[in-house]
Amino acid sequence: MAFQNNPGIKSESGEWMKKEYTHQPLTIDHFGIQAQIKENGRILIKGRPTPVPGTDEVEYDEVEIPASLVFKLASALRLTRKEEMVVVHKKQE
Repeated sequence: MAFQNNPGIKSESGEWMKKEYTHQPLTIDHFGIQAQIKENGRILIKGRPTPVPGTDEVEYDEVEIPASLVFKLASALRLTRKEEMVVVHKKQE
């Protein structure tokens, strides 16, 4: 996480607040590539599984994703987010 010199907004009660986003969990299947948006805004991308010969396991190698999936995920992140104000620093008494 990058350094942020902005403590946020000061509330009427003297507490420092900042915006934080939570997302509605969502799974997208895009031409066989699965992308999952988690509540914290992180994205999990799974490619097509490759069976490992001689075992019951499958292997996921590097995943090459099309730009259309990137734009679809960016739109989905904007649509599923909810803005909340959280306390960063409480007023000292």
